[in-house]
Amino acid sequence: MPSATPVRSIMRSAARYFSEPHPFARAPTTMPSHPISMSVYTSRLGRSAAFVLPALGGFLAWPFAAEAFFRKTGV
Repeated sequence: MPSATPVRSIMRSAARYFSEPHPFARAPTTMPSHPISMSVYTSRLGRSAAFVLPALGGFLAWPFAAEAFFRKTGV
């Protein structure tokens, strides 16, 4: 084990400063957890899908559309 130099002790103090000294993900014991409102998540998913799916389709289909356009115009 290396000897304790001032730089090493400062680095050790800094590392201990950044680590949390107690468990932080404990389940509460005094009250039950809150219920999840699934209607919020389903409406958010619907709004996101209404934009993302057509955009994804256009992003993936543009080479086929360009090929059909250039085949028809003869360029």
